[in-house]
Amino acid sequence: MSATETAVLPAKRRKNKKVVALRAVIFAVLLLYTIFLFAPFYVTIITSLTSVEELNSSVSFIWWPKEGITFDSYKTLFTEDPFMYITTIPSLILGFINTMWMTLLTVFVSLFVSGLAAYSYSKLRFKGREKLFMLQVATMMIPTAAMTMPSFLFYDYLGWTGTVLPIIIPGLFGGASTIFFLRMYFDQMSNDTIEAAKLDGLGVFSIYVKIMIPLSIPAFVAQFIFSFVGGYNNYMGPLLYLYDDPNMWTLQLALSELTGVFSSNADKCAAAVIALVPLLIFYACLQKLFIEGISVGAGKE
Repeated sequence: MSATETAVLPAKRRKNKKVVALRAVIFAVLLLYTIFLFAPFYVTIITSLTSVEELNSSVSFIWWPKEGITFDSYKTLFTEDPFMYITTIPSLILGFINTMWMTLLTVFVSLFVSGLAAYSYSKLRFKGREKLFMLQVATMMIPTAAMTMPSFLFYDYLGWTGTVLPIIIPGLFGGASTIFFLRMYFDQMSNDTIEAAKLDGLGVFSIYVKIMIPLSIPAFVAQFIFSFVGGYNNYMGPLLYLYDDPNMWTLQLALSELTGVFSSNADKCAAAVIALVPLLIFYACLQKLFIEGISVGAGKE
């Protein structure tokens, strides 16, 4: 070994030690972040599986039920629901059903319309295209809360209050954020396929349905998840327009009302877990396409 190589070795060792130390610090920070991230979920789940008696008798946090795991709180939610005399079935089940059909109907139509608008902005050429697009994007800057009262007054004037129309109809016309995202995705797709389709006699709408949508499934899935989660967690809309009719309550509204009725923390946490599980299953099934879809670079050339 030469003298030069002998002198380089200590420098490499010092560099390797720095790299190892840096990785150890990063790992420790990520581990701490993970603990803080999942701690609320652990607390919620453990509390829901602890008996009411043990919770009431304990003055400190229960890391694990001393009396063993019990599902009494979950049973209580489905057997002692005070709203069942109106809804005939447990509020959480009815709320979940209402949430599904209200949200899925809106999301599917909204995605189709938003994708069509994004395709028009990306691949079609017409006068005022960029100005119209920027105007639509500018609406994203308006706080949602600022439009709550004007929207309520408008829908009340139309006679829509007390119905599902204010929850469903506005979403059928697409969303500015979805259009913005899908346009970026479409911009990175080659125009050669579209030109070839035009030569084969396909029209604008046929190209969108038969070519653009199949090639953009990951992007649509990503936006579907965002839109679905937003609709699933929507509380203010149902509270304003559906509160007077328990048979039309969504899951979040039913969850809010039940946690106000049941005084036990175990019952409240059990209700929260029930509401959370469908989202976890939903994301677990679509996470691969979701991760691919949020990467704009996934557009095909």
